[in-house]
Amino acid sequence: MFYFISLFIINQIDVVYRAPAGPGGERRIYMRKNFSQITTGKEMKQTIEENPIWIPLQTTYCKELQVAEFLRDSEIPYYIPQTYELQDAKDGSERCERILVPAIHNLLFIRCSHYDREWCRRLQQSIPFPTYFMRRGRESADYCIISNREMQNFMRATNPEIQGTRFIDPEKLKNKKNVRVRVVRKGPLFGMEGQFVRYGGRHYIAIQVSGSAALLRVSYTWCELIEEI
Repeated sequence: MFYFISLFIINQIDVVYRAPAGPGGERRIYMRKNFSQITTGKEMKQTIEENPIWIPLQTTYCKELQVAEFLRDSEIPYYIPQTYELQDAKDGSERCERILVPAIHNLLFIRCSHYDREWCRRLQQSIPFPTYFMRRGRESADYCIISNREMQNFMRATNPEIQGTRFIDPEKLKNKKNVRVRVVRKGPLFGMEGQFVRYGGRHYIAIQVSGSAALLRVSYTWCELIEEI
């Protein structure tokens, strides 16, 4: 009898996470239910490439990499903007290494085949770390969504190979004068669309999505205006 009860419990748990030891040396163990029992991943894979959307997911205490590990184990596509950071080499030498690290803490973007608030709610409950989806407004029960076209533009802007990119809260650009432009100068930014703004005494093209804005240094001579329809 004990064997069958134990087997049932094990089948209800998919992954066990061990958090790093805290100040007192205690290691906390997180267990989550198998999310594959909640959602039909196969159905999502069949339609996700047709017209996917992206949903920003926020966490706390810089747990974005742990949440990303959970999503990867659950075969849920996600994106984390990254940047290069110089760190001491692990071999004990005096040299430094360029390491990819999250450019924005506590923020991930999940790719979905379509918007389903109930699916999001159950996913949030299954993640063994504090997370929440961004809402469209204070009074709204629905979550923010980002079109695939907008997200692809943002992903190009957050390419870690592009140097000098700044990441800020989109609220800081709320009252800034801007015009919508497209980069026409040949190079890594060619074809990118965003708002041409002046921020901190310099000109940038700002690519915004819910939760973040990427600023890239440009000259107005690199851009053409996009006519508003």
